[in-house]
Amino acid sequence: MLIHEWQIGPEMNQALQRQQPADFRLWRSLLSAAVEEQAAFVLQQPEKSSEKPSLRQSFGLGKPRVFALQSGDIARVAACNHALQQSFIACRLQQALSPLPLVLQDDAKKLDARVADNLDLHSRRRRRQQKEEPVEVDATALYELLHHIKPQAAA
Repeated sequence: MLIHEWQIGPEMNQALQRQQPADFRLWRSLLSAAVEEQAAFVLQQPEKSSEKPSLRQSFGLGKPRVFALQSGDIARVAACNHALQQSFIACRLQQALSPLPLVLQDDAKKLDARVADNLDLHSRRRRRQQKEEPVEVDATALYELLHHIKPQAAA
């Protein structure tokens, strides 16, 4: 990580002038550890006049399945278990036609405890949506501390 902008020289300004947002973000990321909180540098994109249909629409597919357990899934799991006892191919066909749930509850904000324990302090506060409280510093306390340490250093 760099401390001052002058350490990267003119590269950051040149990336901005050449309209190279990826290079600009790279140089900017070297200046701060919390890049995810900085505003993104975005060039004006030309507007697309015609909207293309998505692949899902063009193939006539239904809505994608949610990951969580829904009503009727228990019966499908039992049917898949019965089909698995009959033959593996029948079970695979049944899963392809009606996929089974991947999780019991679909929570997008859930984070594994091991991952949450390894987050830095800034990320943990942001997850809890806590704002950092400013610390009031007494300027005279440093003088008193230095005055208190000085006699101990002489001994």
